[in-house]
Amino acid sequence: MTDRHVAALRLIAPLYSIVNLTLLASGYDPLPFDTTAVDLAVTTVVGVTGTLIAWWKNNNLTPAAIEAQVLLRELKRQ
Repeated sequence: MTDRHVAALRLIAPLYSIVNLTLLASGYDPLPFDTTAVDLAVTTVVGVTGTLIAWWKNNNLTPAAIEAQVLLRELKRQ
């Protein structure tokens, strides 16, 4: 997990608490999740998203990327 992911987690947990407190102060029921469930959900989303981005960026999946990789290999041979 990168610093950016940790920073996002550290921001989302307090925001969840603020929303919950605001709802309680306004007379509404709080959100039906505890902090652990929120942390788990955010960590899962960040992990899956990070994995997909790394997979996409590190593989030549589009025709343009494949063509660029072929050109790069040719340039490196010269």
